[in-house]
Amino acid sequence: MTSVELQAYRRFLMIKVSEASEYIGKTDTNTWLDWEKGIAPVPKFIVTAMQELKKLRAEKINLIINSINDRVGSNTIRYFMTYEEFKKVNPELDIIQWRLHQSIATELYFRGLEKLC
Repeated sequence: MTSVELQAYRRFLMIKVSEASEYIGKTDTNTWLDWEKGIAPVPKFIVTAMQELKKLRAEKINLIINSINDRVGSNTIRYFMTYEEFKKVNPELDIIQWRLHQSIATELYFRGLEKLC
């Protein structure tokens, strides 16, 4: 994975550099930025983690899309404005899972498949 691809993955998943460095890289922000700037090569474990998050995102989107036709009523997905709001409903999930959820909600909204609530 190139430095540009790493940055694209992170942005696609709506993850801040500080969150990615802490929760995915288990490192400091400067190290993560060095990977994104191409100063240092992107470690294999980071490539794997980002690819796994992308795969998980696609799987969750497909599950939601497949369930849309079976629903009764309107199609809405909750968009949590803060991590604290998300944590109240999903206490077992971390900030990366919140960002993943927000990314999914945004895509489904812009595809016209879900309304945000």
